[in-house]
Amino acid sequence: MNNIVKDLFARTIFRFFSMVNMLIPKKDKSILLYSNVGFRDNVRAIYDYLIANEYNNKYDIYISADCLIPETLPANVRGISCVKGVIKYFTAGHVFYCQGKIPIYPSKAQNVVQMWHGTPFKGNNSRGDRNKTTKSFYTHILSPSPYFIQIFVDNFSVSKEEVSICGQPRTDVMFEKNEKPSELKKFKKLILWMPTYRKSSVLGDEDVKQTSIIPIFTINELKELENRLEELDICLLIKLHPLQNLQLYEDVEFKNLYLLNQNNFQDKGWDLYRLLSCADALISDYSSVFYDYMLLNRPLGFAIDDIEEYGNKRGFVVDDPDYFMAGEKIKTKEDFYLFIKNISDGIDLYKKQRNEVNEITHTYLDGKNCRRALEIGGVLMD
Repeated sequence: MNNIVKDLFARTIFRFFSMVNMLIPKKDKSILLYSNVGFRDNVRAIYDYLIANEYNNKYDIYISADCLIPETLPANVRGISCVKGVIKYFTAGHVFYCQGKIPIYPSKAQNVVQMWHGTPFKGNNSRGDRNKTTKSFYTHILSPSPYFIQIFVDNFSVSKEEVSICGQPRTDVMFEKNEKPSELKKFKKLILWMPTYRKSSVLGDEDVKQTSIIPIFTINELKELENRLEELDICLLIKLHPLQNLQLYEDVEFKNLYLLNQNNFQDKGWDLYRLLSCADALISDYSSVFYDYMLLNRPLGFAIDDIEEYGNKRGFVVDDPDYFMAGEKIKTKEDFYLFIKNISDGIDLYKKQRNEVNEITHTYLDGKNCRRALEIGGVLMD
């Protein structure tokens, strides 16, 4: 469904649904987890927490997603389509989003929490709420610190009172004791590279002109990169963004270099945030994942060879993006090779700046965001 049709539905059919929603009684023991871009990220983290703590014995839990959900689920858990998720919304007492939303205004008997799927950094975050209104589709939206409150107010049609301080639930597993996947244990160091999308076939966006599937390197130059990694006994795992247009993607097989799209990654059965917790360093760019990785206080690199074009076209929501990117700036292959050499040698040039940025961007550093988000959403905790 394209955005024009979505806007039309939001202004017509869903306005009627909002009026109907005010009249239908809600079931306080019903939780709806909704995602229109796969069952993952913060909604998956919330679900895993609920099941691990046996909240499915107290609540009926509905997973509404646009992907295949396992047929075998725990007691009192059902997987339903996004269309059926709209129907279930009318009776759900607690609703949680992180990808998309159902554009129906909540009743006074509902708790509707927008967790979003990243801390704001790059511009145009309002694309998460294309149907701007004077009224909010949420009772709460989560912000990891007070710094971002006004940014959420400006981009999500919410009031300051509707913004609640809570970190990303998906980061909780980073505070647990995790082990590297067996095939990655043989390397001296593990560097994870997570570029954001430049072009998305899903959203129809092209933030910068895309000439290669990843910044800095073409596919033909990856063999040279592999040789450098092998010399240093470093594994570089490149995890492409789920929304990345894959027209320029090619499967490559190396010993020290992994280039994985979303399906490749899922096929390996790896948990992204557990893997992040095992990485010795992260290379990012404009993706909000770098905020999450700062919780570990480990080295960061930023592959930003297209920052001028990106800044001019999409821009940033923070006042000083260069300061917030507390890590080595990588614009050339030589910069990239210097960064991985520094990681090999244990050189960390940005620890002080990372700590400063971390204090601005994170209120909580305790790995308890799932519980906190559920409490905000009115789910009773033991």
